[in-house]
Amino acid sequence: MSVAGAEDVIARIDEPWQEEHLAQALDEVARRHGFTHAASFSLPSTDDEGLVTRIVHANWSPAFAKGYDANGLNKFKIVLGTLRTDPMPFVWDIETLYGADEPDPSPAARFLLGEGYLAGVLLPVHAMTSFSGALSLAGRDPDLSAQSVRELHRFAFVYFSMLAAVRFEENQRNNPLSVRERDCLKLAMLGKTSSEIGIILSLSEYTVSQYLTAAQRKMNAANRTHAVAMAAQLGYLS
Repeated sequence: MSVAGAEDVIARIDEPWQEEHLAQALDEVARRHGFTHAASFSLPSTDDEGLVTRIVHANWSPAFAKGYDANGLNKFKIVLGTLRTDPMPFVWDIETLYGADEPDPSPAARFLLGEGYLAGVLLPVHAMTSFSGALSLAGRDPDLSAQSVRELHRFAFVYFSMLAAVRFEENQRNNPLSVRERDCLKLAMLGKTSSEIGIILSLSEYTVSQYLTAAQRKMNAANRTHAVAMAAQLGYLS
């Protein structure tokens, strides 16, 4: 499949863009390259070890998705660490990455072997804002040539750009944050403390903290910094 071929798949998506069509495009491009498993993830933006990758789209069966989570693969440190620090594609095989050739392979390795999740590539996309993501493609014998991986990485950038645009428009229409929550986040983005925000907005420091905590909860953010970054990326602070 050529670059033009991958671009043709994207070009067939009619406006207004919808996530369902992006998911279909991901599945089609992946299968044309010989991958049976395709998924897109959002990546955590802090060093909190409790954070995990979150699936955006996937062609996985319910059983595979359940097994993936049950085996802790959504927070596999080697993969997560690589995706968050290296902007280049990461090609892997099950023996090297998961130790499937060891005398007593781990439950995760046995699970993946049984599912035909034998080799693949991880394609990170690091945005200028808080949102970072990756495409995860795997299969029994996919095309992992240098040309194929380059084409897929370019596709990943287009995919995530379109996804960001779709979510930006949707979130602008369905902004869950109150005016005061947005005000507090805007000032926090400028580096103001809760005390300083309170002075500017004529609120108590406690009230400011309550607004920021509420905003963090609404966006399922890990902490205040994450909430500010997410709100900016989603267009809530514009």
